[in-house]
Amino acid sequence: MDAKKVKLLKNEAVGIAFVIPALIPLLIFVIYPVVRSIVLSFFSYNMVTAMKFVGFRNYAKLFSSPEIWQTILRTIGYVLVILPVTLIGGFFLSLLLSSRSKSSVFFRTLYFAPHVTSMVAMSSVWLFIFHPQYGALNMFLEIFGVTPVRWLNQSSTAFWCICWVTIWRMIGYDTLVFIGGIQNISSEVLEAATIDGATTWQRIRHILFPLVSPTTFMLLILNTINVMKMFTVINMLTDGGPAKSTQNLVIMLQDYAFNRFQIGYASAISNILFVLILVIHIFQRKLEKKVQYDQ
Repeated sequence: MDAKKVKLLKNEAVGIAFVIPALIPLLIFVIYPVVRSIVLSFFSYNMVTAMKFVGFRNYAKLFSSPEIWQTILRTIGYVLVILPVTLIGGFFLSLLLSSRSKSSVFFRTLYFAPHVTSMVAMSSVWLFIFHPQYGALNMFLEIFGVTPVRWLNQSSTAFWCICWVTIWRMIGYDTLVFIGGIQNISSEVLEAATIDGATTWQRIRHILFPLVSPTTFMLLILNTINVMKMFTVINMLTDGGPAKSTQNLVIMLQDYAFNRFQIGYASAISNILFVLILVIHIFQRKLEKKVQYDQ
């Protein structure tokens, strides 16, 4: 073996040595749980008795239950409601706050604060706001003669309350990311459009929005994943109720795993969630051809 090949092998060995410390946590905390979840989904296991192999029985039971289909549709419903509002709202808020004035900096901080605040603490605040008897929201509406509403205790409003709190938490992050994308656009492009007589709406539609499409695409993927796996806000406000009207796949998984101790069945639910996110992500990747990466 010549010296050049020896040197190449040494360089590869050094590279592998640097990668291994990062691979070990990935294997322990990501790869192993995924594989373990797939294996457990083929067993009946309650963390007390011995594991019993049942094949595809957990999946057959899962797909024959109306609960799973309603929960899948509700999980997708959260995505369809929350994503457009956070993306569109974040984009237009970023247009208003993209200047470097002190007031813009203040409002950026104000909008971003919910994203970095403990969701458990903030959910407790929202529990008080939505309280049917002593809640701040009903007290405010009472001024205008509106009868108190049981916001979190009836199916017709609980879903929308979850959506609102999630939007309130996420929109500040989207706004800040969009501001970074807008400030990265060359001012010469906008100045040229203004000189050519483009209106404000034309600049937004034909210049700003296409040029921040990479940012939009990134937020689309991240927000989809975050909404589909959201847990704390639902767990704190409704715990999936009333009558499971706010239950998503993560809440359903938690119920079967840690309340009913049906670990195999819960593992099957987690795999369904994984496949659902993967399918949506594959569909979203097809939209990438519309993303304008060059400016």
